[in-house]
Order: sequence, then C-alpha cells, then structure tokens
Amino acid sequence: LAACGQAVAQQDRGCRQFSWSVGRQIDLFDEPLPVVQSALSLPKEGVFALLLKPVADVIYIVAPERGRDSGYGGFITLENIPTGRYEIALSEDAWIDAVQGNARLQPLAVEPGKDCRGVRRSVEVDAKGEPLTVQVSGASVPRLNIAVVRIWPFEWRW
Repeated sequence: LAACGQAVAQQDRGCRQFSWSVGRQIDLFDEPLPVVQSALSLPKEGVFALLLKPVADVIYIVAPERGRDSGYGGFITLENIPTGRYEIALSEDAWIDAVQGNARLQPLAVEPGKDCRGVRRSVEVDAKGEPLTVQVSGASVPRLNIAVVRIWPFEWRW
C-alpha cells in the first residue's frame, strides 16, 4: 500500500507541472468514450477515443509541425466550434496540431505530462468560430483519448 501511495503522489506532482488544471480531462478519460475513426467529423468539441493509422497512411490537411515517418497518426474535424480558447489534451504522448482554414494555429502553451496519470500532452489554442481540425502524429499506440474543451471565456480558473 505504501508503494501504491507513493506512485499516486508522484502522478499528482506530475499533474501539477501543467500551467493550467488538467484534472477535468483526467476524470473525463476515466469514463467510457465514443470511439471515432481518423478523418471523420464530429459536430462539436468533447472527449472521445481516436483510432489512428500508421503515419505513412495519413493524408494531413497541413503537414505536422513535428512530423515523423514512424508511429501512428490521424485527425478529426470538429464542425461547430464557437470562437474561444480551447485546451486539447491527449492520453498518450504524441504531437498535436490544431488547424483552421488550412493553416496551423499557433499554440499558446504546450505541456508534456510524462508523470501525470491520464494526460500525456496538452496544448492551448485560440480558435475562430469555424471548423477545427485536430491532427495527431508520432503516437506509439493505435488508439488514444482526446479531450477538446473550451476554457475561455466561460471557465474561471482559480
């Protein structure tokens, strides 16, 4: 039990390394999630599991910023995104690119979460009120969980 308690404490310290709270995404990843194939569209933001393909088989809208020819990748388009700031969190380590209007959005923050249970990478972007494509590349697993959550202007952080 002591070893288990120390592992949980280490994970909690790892989660505190993020510049914003990722606790909500960790909780959402614990629930059963809808599973979506790469290259499909969803009506709005949310939490889901994305089935990836070998990177060599993925045709990205915009070439990944940190492309790798190995591993898994994919993308999903969220059709109805209101203007605002969004956090995109992944359950596994991979590169995230957010794309709107055939252009990559500049990340406001990129956080690795190597020691945080449930969240391995998270980015924050400002999106316009138009479809948002989330591209994933360089994953070591064929399936990962993704949370796309609006964090501004409606969410207060303490």
